[in-house]
Amino acid sequence: MTTLTTRLAIFLTLLTLLTLFCCATVMAVESAPPQRNVTEKRLMQIDFSRLIPELFAVSPDSQHVAYGARSEQKQVVIVDGQVGKPYQAILGGALRFSPDSKRLAYGVQQDRQSFLVVDGKAYKAYAALGAGTLRFSPDSQRVAYVVVTDNRMRVVVNDTEHPPYTAIVAESLTFSPSGLRLAYGAVVGTQMFVVVDGQEGPRYDALVGDSLRFSPDSQHFAYGARQGKQWSVVRDGQPGQPYDGIGAGSVAFSPNGQRLAYVAQVGKQQVVVVDGQASKPYKGIAAGSLVFSADSQHVAYAANNEEDTWFVVLDGQASKPYGAWVTGPVFSPDSQRLAYAAAVDEAKQVVVVDGRESKAYKGIKVGMLAFSPDSQHLAYGAQGDKGWVVVLDDQAGKPYENLLSLGGGTIVFDAPDRFHYLATRGQDIYVVQEQLK
Repeated sequence: MTTLTTRLAIFLTLLTLLTLFCCATVMAVESAPPQRNVTEKRLMQIDFSRLIPELFAVSPDSQHVAYGARSEQKQVVIVDGQVGKPYQAILGGALRFSPDSKRLAYGVQQDRQSFLVVDGKAYKAYAALGAGTLRFSPDSQRVAYVVVTDNRMRVVVNDTEHPPYTAIVAESLTFSPSGLRLAYGAVVGTQMFVVVDGQEGPRYDALVGDSLRFSPDSQHFAYGARQGKQWSVVRDGQPGQPYDGIGAGSVAFSPNGQRLAYVAQVGKQQVVVVDGQASKPYKGIAAGSLVFSADSQHVAYAANNEEDTWFVVLDGQASKPYGAWVTGPVFSPDSQRLAYAAAVDEAKQVVVVDGRESKAYKGIKVGMLAFSPDSQHLAYGAQGDKGWVVVLDDQAGKPYENLLSLGGGTIVFDAPDRFHYLATRGQDIYVVQEQLK
């Protein structure tokens, strides 16, 4: 009886171990990183000795590259290796692809006049063009820019001229997401105001240039303004709580258009204001880090404390501190995951996803954090021992001399199991396509 019991116990033990082994094997297979099939297409070759550094643009779909180059005594724009018409000068900060990546516009100077070139066609010439003012509408059908005539400035949309003003506020030209509305800041004498749909708004002492924002449904509008010594965010014509300053580029509507967030200055510190409620004060907030989740339920940003460490604040809760900030944060499309990059020290940078640190790399590419459409995969650019690689789900890919982030280059998912990016080898730029298996 004892022997039978012992044999039965041994059998049950072996059966349990076999079951656990099988389960572990299945789990290992399920959690194994996907295989990556890589194909390269040579897009163009750049002669860096002719390159004008401030004239470099990557299309939003990361499939095309345009840049300004010196050609004998003139300058040209080269698109995917095709050389355009030579001009006396290509204007810096005025080279831009349309949102659908099918059109290209840039400003030129010729015979003491300046004009826009769109799809290779020259527009009307003016005394000068406003620096950094070129904007395409979201549907890519219209292009807006600022021109100088008779020592005054005016906005031009395609070939329609708006009324002239003393000046147009820098970085203020803004299309609504629908593409049907246009707003910009204007100056008359010492007063500034916002022009929306051709209608002038209330006068202020100053405007925050990069603060004009339409809600995603294009129905609401907000911007930063100063009256006297106090700054506030004006939403649908109503000024909010006054502060000592409003962060340029920080005003953000939630995807559902119901919530509004921005960075404000309080003395020597900064706060994040969400739905009118200010956060605790911080030493600083990283520029461009304030973001809503896709479902509009969560808010995240990077903050700096008095110990000079950086950390992500998610829905008011601070995460682990790091020595320096790198890039992000980025929410996944399903709003359930959050990723960002930070520096552990001068030689180590990590991506943190779902609160977990990845392998440390020499560097993480700014602006190159991308979730797949199904939120299952995370890809980013990192500098390893053999060059720059795209890391997918903690697995490094093929090394390149560099990954192209200059001019807006990024990782683009074409499907849940397929993505592409731009990489360089020598003077060659490649479109790299990866298919997951």
